[in-house]
Amino acid sequence: MAVLKGVGILAAALLLIMLVSFWAAGRARPVLDEAARAALTAQGAAYSFIEIEGGTVHYRLEGPADAPLVVLVHGFSTPSFVWNDYFKPLTEAGYRVLAYDNFGRGLSDRPRAVYDAELLDRQLAGLLDALKIDRRVDLVGYSMGGAIATIFTARHTDRVRSLTLIAPAGLGVALSDGADTLKRPLMGDWIVRLFGTRLFYSAAAEEAKSAPNPGAFLEGFNRQLEYRGYGDALLSTMRHYPLAASEASFADVGRSQVPVLVIWGEADQTVPYVYSTRLMELMPEAQLRSYPAAGHNITFAQPELVSGLIKDFLRVQDVKVTSAGAGGKPRGPLARLEPRQCGSCAHDAPDGETGIEPPSN
Repeated sequence: MAVLKGVGILAAALLLIMLVSFWAAGRARPVLDEAARAALTAQGAAYSFIEIEGGTVHYRLEGPADAPLVVLVHGFSTPSFVWNDYFKPLTEAGYRVLAYDNFGRGLSDRPRAVYDAELLDRQLAGLLDALKIDRRVDLVGYSMGGAIATIFTARHTDRVRSLTLIAPAGLGVALSDGADTLKRPLMGDWIVRLFGTRLFYSAAAEEAKSAPNPGAFLEGFNRQLEYRGYGDALLSTMRHYPLAASEASFADVGRSQVPVLVIWGEADQTVPYVYSTRLMELMPEAQLRSYPAAGHNITFAQPELVSGLIKDFLRVQDVKVTSAGAGGKPRGPLARLEPRQCGSCAHDAPDGETGIEPPSN
């Protein structure tokens, strides 16, 4: 009996220690509030902020005010700086460009909420409303941003002119070791709260190796770790966002008239290229450009290639608009997307083909 009592006391003590450490870790970092944002802006580490329903959003908006608007949506953990190398080529090509941090990431608010499709869809819609964007936009989504952009397009088709997906989540992802443990209540929360910063930094450091400027990549990534709530937001996203369950939205977009371009690295180990087969079944009119040597980091590792593909695709949409008659329907044959040649891009497709081949994995 005494032994059982001792075990009970020990278990209670351990539980108390875990609770105290969990509470303390949650308050070890400052809140990303108005004062923090003002300091970041003064340091040149932030662009613009705007208040929408649900919280404050950090965003960057550049280019001619009356030009077609390209909206860039980042992925699961790396915020909008992943698009830094896209502003110059796209604005110089005559487009207005908007990138923003999803809630819980970057310098946007970390609301205490369930990080599901509804939250991030409302954020994008609210941001466009707050910025008074009253025309259709060209959406570009990378990784989880591809799922966000697809769901938004399915729900707000009248607000989207075209959709570009880069290694899009939504149909499936490769789960990392320990992902199931992190999804468990209490245990996952405690691990992320106490060790999340180390885990996230380690993953980012590996990604940074393939960035054109690894130091700047890590600096941008680490800035979001300085403030409270980042790990909690990612954990909630893992538990509630349909990273592998957005098939209905892909099908809805596939049945719509929205043009779709898909860019994918065949060596992707985060969102494996094998999912491109299902995507093309759901979006049979989409154009796929795949690259055998490229991985999930294709967006920031090869910005010249990807931004060039986006520009080529957008020029086709411009032709559709300028060749449209009074009823909004195109006059005459439309331009088709020409394949962009690349030294290692053996899978560039002939004009008018999807470029998809049976996955090697």
